[in-house]
Amino acid sequence: MSDKIVDISSKRDDVRHKRKEKQLNDLKNKFEKALPTEEHDPKKKLLKLFKKKPKK
Repeated sequence: MSDKIVDISSKRDDVRHKRKEKQLNDLKNKFEKALPTEEHDPKKKLLKLFKKKPKK
C-alpha cells in the first residue's frame, strides 16, 4: 500500500508549469505574427521594437 503514494502537489505544479509554458509560446507566436520583423535574433527584435521613434 505504501508503494502507491502519489505526490499530488508536484503533479499539480508540473501541470501548472506546462500550462504557463504553453501560454507563453502562444503569446510569443501572436506577438511575432502581429509584428513581423526581418531580424532573427530575439534580442535585436526587442531592441528594434522599443527604440524611440523620431518625431516628425
